[in-house]
Amino acid sequence: MRNLAVKSPYLCCCRRCKQPASIVVEMDRLTRPGGWVVVRDKVEILEPLEEILRSLHWEIRMTYAQDKEGMLCAQKTLWRP
Repeated sequence: MRNLAVKSPYLCCCRRCKQPASIVVEMDRLTRPGGWVVVRDKVEILEPLEEILRSLHWEIRMTYAQDKEGMLCAQKTLWRP
C-alpha cells in the first residue's frame, strides 16, 4: 500500500494554473486501492480537491478546517467502471 502526505508546496501548481485535476490524477495513479492521501492546505484548494476525489470514487474519511487552513484525508477504493 502506498500512502501520500501532501503539504502546501506540492500543490503550488494548483494555485498557479487553477487546475487541481492534474495533481489529483497523478495522486490517483500513484496510490494503490486501500492507500491514503493526506493533504494540508488552504480551504479554497481543498474544496475542489474533495470534489475531484469523490468523482474518482475515493472515500473522504476526514476533513478539518480551522480559520483558512484545513486537512483532507481520503482513501482510494477498488472500483470498476
